[in-house]
Amino acid sequence: MTPGTIDQLRIGHILNFVYLFREEAAAGRDEGVKERPVIVLDAHIPTNRVHVLAVTTKGDPLKGSVPIPHEVARACGLSLNSSVVVSEFNAFRWPGYDIRPLATGYIMGRLTPGFTAKIRALAANAEPVERD
Repeated sequence: MTPGTIDQLRIGHILNFVYLFREEAAAGRDEGVKERPVIVLDAHIPTNRVHVLAVTTKGDPLKGSVPIPHEVARACGLSLNSSVVVSEFNAFRWPGYDIRPLATGYIMGRLTPGFTAKIRALAANAEPVERD
């Protein structure tokens, strides 16, 4: 990443983000509890609107989540017990306040194209949690 610029996002990129779950927002929180990996579901470049899906990494899949195959998790640097929540997503304007930069920029890795297509199809009816 060059100083003064931001990374060009692509669908399937993995970011470090403070994700706000729907139940946290319903309880009155305006920020998530912790930093976690998220997957870029959609990135509309002209408007800088981004949709991200939460990744759980502790082996306790949440309702509405899909396990990430071990070979995919290994290839993109995620825990082998990771799952992607496909029932909801956070929507925000890039770059958002909840992005946590890394030493090399904002992008942690990227899912394989096949698994990215699978979770995008499964998340087609996901509910947004607006972050702006």
